[in-house]
Amino acid sequence: MKLVPMKKLMDAAYEGKYAVPAFNCASLEMIQCVLQTAAKLRSPVILGIHPVEVAYFGSAAVPVAIAKAVGADLDIEVAIHLDHGDSEKSVMGAIRGGFSSVMYDGSHLPIDQNVENSRRVVEIAHAVGVTVEGEIGTIGNTDEFGNKLENAHLSDPDWAERLANTGIDCLAVAIGNAHGFYAEEPRLRFDLVEEIRRRIKIPMVLHGGTGIPYDQVQRAITMGVAKMNVGTALRYAFVKAAKDTCDREPTKDLPLMTIGTAGIAAGAEVVQQYMEMTMSAGRLR
Repeated sequence: MKLVPMKKLMDAAYEGKYAVPAFNCASLEMIQCVLQTAAKLRSPVILGIHPVEVAYFGSAAVPVAIAKAVGADLDIEVAIHLDHGDSEKSVMGAIRGGFSSVMYDGSHLPIDQNVENSRRVVEIAHAVGVTVEGEIGTIGNTDEFGNKLENAHLSDPDWAERLANTGIDCLAVAIGNAHGFYAEEPRLRFDLVEEIRRRIKIPMVLHGGTGIPYDQVQRAITMGVAKMNVGTALRYAFVKAAKDTCDREPTKDLPLMTIGTAGIAAGAEVVQQYMEMTMSAGRLR
């Protein structure tokens, strides 16, 4: 495995009209699932680690060490990315822990503060070869059953241009996408994507990839999206596999390895689905 800056993967995707999938991982088994499937499908891939997941691992250095150990004999290119780092402290912790990419999410702040903080993060991260993702607008959150969408604010093209000028390497956009399951089929605002693309010269990032229809994902990619985040679908596959395994043999003292192996198999199907959807499969030579 070769750990690379996310920018390297995204620049190739942007040029080649595909996207690199980023899968949120919170365990050894999830990392195994993603890296092994990437090697099988010859796909570049991004391990996304949210600050909550960093806390669960114990420190930023832990998922990096796990990924390096799991991927030691795999011929793939991987970025390890901090997803939605909402403070400079969390970003710095990820950089010190060995992440090759960080997201500074200042979308909840006034635009002037988001710009100022992002510029400072860019200066520090780029000095050590680490990629920086920013966000404009607020990508909403559905509840666990997808019944409502909260705190969603579409990206403002003027603000997108201002944030892009800080030197960030890619920009997460709010274009009708959301984290979690969707209650109804999402309809991405391609008019907004086109306007933002006209203003900025860097790749865009599509968060909330779970449940966005195939044709909308691929259209977004043709318009400059070079990274798509997937978290809910992979977590659901692992949780369902664990439940189904326990339900089949409710009285047996099941070892955790049996449950974990079932999760890896179920998760691999999800990873393959999104690698095919983003057209990243087969891109590594």
